[in-house]
Amino acid sequence: MDDTVANWVSFGDQQTGQLDKANDRAISAIGIIERCEARDQAAVKRSRRLF
Repeated sequence: MDDTVANWVSFGDQQTGQLDKANDRAISAIGIIERCEARDQAAVKRSRRLF
C-alpha cells in the first residue's frame, strides 16, 4: 500500500472514531432524559397520593 492509500485509510479510521463518539453522546443524552422523565413521573405519582 502506498502512502496515499495509507493516509486515506488512516483518515477514514479517525473520522469513523469521531462519528462513534458523536453517536454515543446522542444515545447517552437520550438515556439521561428518559431516566429524568421517569423519575419526574414517579415523583408526580407519589405527590398525588398525598392529596
